[in-house]
Amino acid sequence: MKHIASLLLSALLLVPGLALADQPTTVLTEVRNTKGATVHVPYIDGANDETMEKAANQLLNDVAEEMAGKAGRGGTVSYEVTLDRPSLVSVLLTAKNGGSAYHKAVNIDLTSGKEFGLDGFFFDNDKRKGIVGAKTENVLFTEDGVRVADHKGGSYDHFYSYGQLVPCARIGDIGRLLRVWKLTENAAGKSITVQKGDLLAIKLSANPTTGMQWIRTIDGPADGLVGNGESFVIPRDTPRDSSGASSGTLIQFLGAMTPGTYTVRMSYQKPWDKMGSIRQFLYTVVVKE
Repeated sequence: MKHIASLLLSALLLVPGLALADQPTTVLTEVRNTKGATVHVPYIDGANDETMEKAANQLLNDVAEEMAGKAGRGGTVSYEVTLDRPSLVSVLLTAKNGGSAYHKAVNIDLTSGKEFGLDGFFFDNDKRKGIVGAKTENVLFTEDGVRVADHKGGSYDHFYSYGQLVPCARIGDIGRLLRVWKLTENAAGKSITVQKGDLLAIKLSANPTTGMQWIRTIDGPADGLVGNGESFVIPRDTPRDSSGASSGTLIQFLGAMTPGTYTVRMSYQKPWDKMGSIRQFLYTVVVKE
């Protein structure tokens, strides 16, 4: 048994990028006395990019110093990690002294070493404004959604789930924040259980130059499993047929917004052809709260 454990450890040390790529970010605590306040400073360790890690820790250190000033002599500064992804970390720092408290959120992107906000993952459009409002300077990201404070230093009392924000998602970036479940035609006749706020990416072979399209119908609670755009990818080495058409992969995105059971029917056909499809399948999605 010891020999096996030693081999596993050696393998991890030899291929750290492969073995540890998708792990959460490590946040350590450093306790200091700053400006007369006891300050718990969050410190990121073990990130893939040391330069970005250093920039992130400088940012956290600067905020901790600012919060020490808010706490004052005899006060305390504490923190809570509210979101922990492989390259995204959100921390809520709180300065207290007596009965008063001052709060500040720090959302850090470890690929840039800088702060991120709603604009990085959700389009600033009328849909988003209808959900969280126009003023989103004081935003805290959490595991299940975002929290917004009414004013600087205030508590983050207003909660909006990622499920509510899914229709505004930037598909190219949202996979870093939310869980994205990948499906193919192999899902035919099967079911998948997801959480509210998750995304599904259905990968389908297609050739739109022939006039054929994948048409989707959903049976279940109204507006509970909603389309969130699609993209089409043609591999560089894909040969064209005699008509000049190229096959590729169509990816359709669905957002799980409301708990329930949904039957998704997929049909590959010409939209105007009432005779039916040349390929079709269905699968079931169960959305949990």
